[in-house]
Amino acid sequence: MTIVEDLDKVTTHLLALLENELPAEEQRDTYIAEIDKVLQVRDALMKKLSPPFSESELALGRKVADKSQQITTKLEAFQKQLKQEWGQIQQSKKTAKAYGQAYAGVSIDGMYYDKRN
Repeated sequence: MTIVEDLDKVTTHLLALLENELPAEEQRDTYIAEIDKVLQVRDALMKKLSPPFSESELALGRKVADKSQQITTKLEAFQKQLKQEWGQIQQSKKTAKAYGQAYAGVSIDGMYYDKRN
């Protein structure tokens, strides 16, 4: 099997992995680790590529390039979703902290101090 065929096989496997929805938080770490492992294998294969290529390898390479664009789009969507979830977690932590420290800014003499002005 040539390197281009191996690269096509790994790229197809990665695309199949990315077709699934992002799993729940419990399985997310293993899912991301598996994607990372496949990406590393794919990167190693891409570094081994060297011309000259036959016509069949060129055609297969074009298919791999098309799949790579799909992979990039899906990875960017996952990254956006993870950033959004992370932002929501940070906001909920901030809100919980502010709720827990609601009276931290109260002065001793009973005057109300508005921090917003």
